[in-house]
Amino acid sequence: MMKTEISSNGAAPFETNGDRRATVTQDYKRTSSARLDEAKNHSGEQKKRSLFHRPGVIVAAAALALVGIGYGALAMFHSFTHETTDDAFVDAHIVLTAPKIAGRIATVHIDDNQDIKKGDLLVKIDPADAEAALAQAKAKLGHDQAAQLKADQDLKRQQDLFRKGAISPQDRDTAIQNAATTKADVQTDKAAIQQTELNLQYTRIFAPEDGRVTNKAVEPGNYVQIGQTIFALVTPERWTTANFKETQLREMRPGQRAEVSVDAYPDHPLRGHVDSIQAGSGARFSLMPPENATGNYVKVVQRVPVKIVLDEQPDVQRALGPGMSVVPTVTVSDGAGAILTVVSIGIALALGVIVGAALWISRVRRGRA
Repeated sequence: MMKTEISSNGAAPFETNGDRRATVTQDYKRTSSARLDEAKNHSGEQKKRSLFHRPGVIVAAAALALVGIGYGALAMFHSFTHETTDDAFVDAHIVLTAPKIAGRIATVHIDDNQDIKKGDLLVKIDPADAEAALAQAKAKLGHDQAAQLKADQDLKRQQDLFRKGAISPQDRDTAIQNAATTKADVQTDKAAIQQTELNLQYTRIFAPEDGRVTNKAVEPGNYVQIGQTIFALVTPERWTTANFKETQLREMRPGQRAEVSVDAYPDHPLRGHVDSIQAGSGARFSLMPPENATGNYVKVVQRVPVKIVLDEQPDVQRALGPGMSVVPTVTVSDGAGAILTVVSIGIALALGVIVGAALWISRVRRGRA
């Protein structure tokens, strides 16, 4: 029980010894807690510092730094000697097939994505109209040949009569004109027969090249017009059209080696070489080339198509189609000039890491001593 004492001179009351002991106890607890927290913090800092003061850790960090320097040197050397772009695609010859005559499709001998050989019969148009036109042309030729025979005989008689003075020169000239006209009609009929025979041949559409049927758009019973595309034929040859930046063409030349990585088959890189470089940027030959003489001009790095021919035609090549994405890498230099620069930079950085690690280890050891 707290006791309160009043001073004899009327001063304010003060606490007894029991309150002092409680206050001292609380102060001791707070001081002990503060010292404990300080000890924990000090211990944590010691652990943190000790991690970076271990020679093994320093050596490991230096080794990782050397590996990074080596990788960076290889990447730098590769950038000096190679040019690459992801703006590249597979290309091929595409033959758009269309009929030369109008008519109704009788039979179709192909299917989507079918491999065919040159000369294979692909589509047949109903030949009835062409056969009728050929018969009509032949009949007209027979008629005109008979007329030419009569005209020739009449001309012979008229010439005999003219030599005897029995007819006038005008009658003879008329006979000559009639004979020439009938002869011209016969020649026209013969040309018409040739055309109708060709039309009859055109009812059968054959494969112009080896390749694969693509984008088939014809079925039996369809009526097709002259020049209407009914399917596309993709030939077996493949190459890559790579759109390099104009700043990447400084050392690029035809014949340089190239490696092509196909997005669809990343584990099957293809070897090739630079075949040619287009004389002009791709934008200049687009449907609507930019007009830089009007409006505000903003300089943009142009891209130039480069044709890379593949040196090999592996089995995977059969699945490559025009428009598929690839990443070509062209070797533009043997690296004789770049290797000295890269090696010098790499050695300087490596020595800096080794010396720095040695000095740090020495400092740690002196601190322990």
